[in-house]
Order: sequence, then structure tokens, then C-alpha cells
Amino acid sequence: MKNHDVSEAIAGYSISGLLVHTRPDNRSDVMDRLSQLQGVEVHIAEASGKLIVTVEEEPGERTMIEGIERVRLTAGVVSTALIYTHTEQA
Repeated sequence: MKNHDVSEAIAGYSISGLLVHTRPDNRSDVMDRLSQLQGVEVHIAEASGKLIVTVEEEPGERTMIEGIERVRLTAGVVSTALIYTHTEQA
């Protein structure tokens, strides 16, 4: 059995899908703030204030938790729920 170092084990690409809630009147501002965060993309924005957002982590990075936390702490975000996560090994 071959021994792998830790850097090989985390060398995958990861993506997480989030359901983000904001007040309807803050939706545009929150979308603008989220789109400025590295690795964060807003895919769907409903008039009700629900947003579908992804957070991506490139191979070799360990930033997923920090990325989700940055989304959660963005001004105007009321709540954030992790809906999906997937990792592909490089």
C-alpha cells in the first residue's frame, strides 16, 4: 500500500451549493457583495430574496469553510444553508 502525503489528499477541486436568504429589498446589494468574494458565484436570485450560490475551492486550497463563512457574514444575508457539496480528486 502506497503512502500519500497530506497535500495529495487535499489536491481535489471542491464545490458547495448554498441557499442564501436575504430581505427582498436587499437582494441586489447582497448579490453585488457576494459576486465580489473570491470563489463565490450567484446563480439564481428570486424576487423573494432567496439566492442559489456556489463556493468553489481550487486544488491545493483549504478555503471552503472560510468561503462559506464569508458568505454567511456578508452584510444583508439573513441565513445560509449548505445544500450540496462535492469534491473531485485531481
